[in-house]
Amino acid sequence: MRWAFGRGSCINYRGQTAFLINTMDITRLKELEHLIIVENKMLSLGRVAAGVAHEIRNPLTGINSYLYSLEKIIESNIHSTDEPALVKNVIKQIQTASNKIESVIKRVMDFAKPGMARMSLVNINTAISEVLTLSKVTARKNGVSIETDLSSNLPDCYADFQLMELVILNLINNAIQAVSKTENGKKIRVSSREHRGRIYVEVADSGPGVPDTMRSTIFDPFFTTKDDGAGIGLNIAQRIITDHKGNIQLETSDLGGALFTLELPIDRRN
Repeated sequence: MRWAFGRGSCINYRGQTAFLINTMDITRLKELEHLIIVENKMLSLGRVAAGVAHEIRNPLTGINSYLYSLEKIIESNIHSTDEPALVKNVIKQIQTASNKIESVIKRVMDFAKPGMARMSLVNINTAISEVLTLSKVTARKNGVSIETDLSSNLPDCYADFQLMELVILNLINNAIQAVSKTENGKKIRVSSREHRGRIYVEVADSGPGVPDTMRSTIFDPFFTTKDDGAGIGLNIAQRIITDHKGNIQLETSDLGGALFTLELPIDRRN
């Protein structure tokens, strides 16, 4: 099979109307395009595998160590009053490590099969307000101030209210963590507006921002710069917004840090 690009145009040739057709063989271009897509998928798969392996390795190492300790206790013939408590403590540590592995597997499953969006007419400002209520305690503890600039006449749009809360909560929590690393001017601004039939939600912060070298991978699964991060929050947020036929973009905010912009259509789209 060959790929071809064709273009036709009506022209005047020697005083008569004629039809000019140009064709170009783009088979090799399509083949290279396919190879790039496959390579990108393999890179993403590699990052997913590396992320899962990294998160599972530590609790597995702990389980092996605890089992070794338990084996030594059982092999010893020393019977003391502290031995039952020691065995119970080891078993408890094994259960804790096992629960961590189960948590990793659950996050992977949530990543692989995100919930289906249940679309209805919602007001995004309401979702933002609900999230801010949940986040204000964490922000206060970290000395972070949150400003809002929500449009008073924002129209309703078709969206899944709970999924929108999840996306906005993820962005605000990320902003709080980023701003907490700075010494002064710990500020976050959340705004909403409508423009040409689309709703825009912006979360800006005064944190250190995202380096240019990381911007192309910030939405990749299991990519994280946090020691305790899973690296799937932004990827799931991107997938949710994409399911809503919208866009999510990362830029530099006028506060000096990161600026995440959500763009959602007002009308329902299949």
